[in-house]
Amino acid sequence: MKVSRREFLAKGCVLAGGFAACNILGVSPLLASSTGKRLLVIGGTDFVGPAVVEAGMIAGHHVTLFNRGITNPELFPHLEHLHGYRSKDPKDQGFAALQGRTWDAAIDVWPSDPVMVATMAENLKDQVGHYLYVSSCAVYSSFAPVGLNEDSPIRPFHGGVPNYSDGKAESERRLHQIIGDRLTIVRPCSIDGYRNDGFNLQTWLTRVQVGGQHIGPGNGDDHIQIIDAKDVGRFLMLAIERSLFGVFNLTGESLTFRAFLEQCRSATNSDAEFVWMSEDFLRQQDPDFVRFFPLWMAHDAPQGFFQISGEKALKTGWKRRAFTETALDALEWYRERDARVPANAGPAGHWFDPLPPDREAEIIKRWKART
Repeated sequence: MKVSRREFLAKGCVLAGGFAACNILGVSPLLASSTGKRLLVIGGTDFVGPAVVEAGMIAGHHVTLFNRGITNPELFPHLEHLHGYRSKDPKDQGFAALQGRTWDAAIDVWPSDPVMVATMAENLKDQVGHYLYVSSCAVYSSFAPVGLNEDSPIRPFHGGVPNYSDGKAESERRLHQIIGDRLTIVRPCSIDGYRNDGFNLQTWLTRVQVGGQHIGPGNGDDHIQIIDAKDVGRFLMLAIERSLFGVFNLTGESLTFRAFLEQCRSATNSDAEFVWMSEDFLRQQDPDFVRFFPLWMAHDAPQGFFQISGEKALKTGWKRRAFTETALDALEWYRERDARVPANAGPAGHWFDPLPPDREAEIIKRWKART
């Protein structure tokens, strides 16, 4: 039954948690130690959020979630859930469940709207000791330079309704004003792994799994950079436990596309072979050819996007997961999701790999037959 925002707010902000005998994820609430910190995760039930919550539990912290109770409400039944509502209209928000509570740290996981980010921070600034925000590497002003770091310029804000990148950048500025030196901002690059409903990494992994010949876009020397959602969660816990403040890029190793596909092949024990084709040839087959090759940056795209420095975070002792672990998690989620969605569900069903195998085979044939 659909509940309107007005009806939701009228019902009040309900404590919907409690402690179940076991967690559906197999994590016991007994992992929270007597010395663990009290963490508030804002959101926490969609892709990166669960990775943050799980990292907190594994580290022995006491985690409370604040969200609407609508997205994946079945997750973490043994944890405390506080329900409320965020809105772009500061006068139309429900934060009553947070009143009178304090936490050692709060983590804002997802929004890019600076008004929503700022009003939450204003509401919590006197109730938490450490404030953490998941931003994005998309905030940088230009991706032409290779090796962007935390001191590189970020995008300006011109008012109005911002796009994702501008919104994240402006959210960072407002948080600095509100929270001051108790703030940690993380800027992940392209995030993948378990619970990712996107199609980037999954496209390549599933192509590789079937073996045979596939198109390799370009010459294989273009770069790619991804990070596991679980790595984001683990760095946030490291920042909380070691009081790491400031801005940190969370980026994976910058690989050539050839090396990336080799890792995909290795992770799936595949004998797939890639036939590398020039951009000009691919454009002749389809002017919008880039859509067939997610994560690949054509030469007319800014090459610095997938070559961003993560050295500052690595120097804190943060360690990234092996690519094989991320790949297998991504495949596991794809199989679970695919089993739940009917094949005839249209865009919401088999939502990626838009390049049909017969067409790919025909393009490879044309490439080999060229004079």
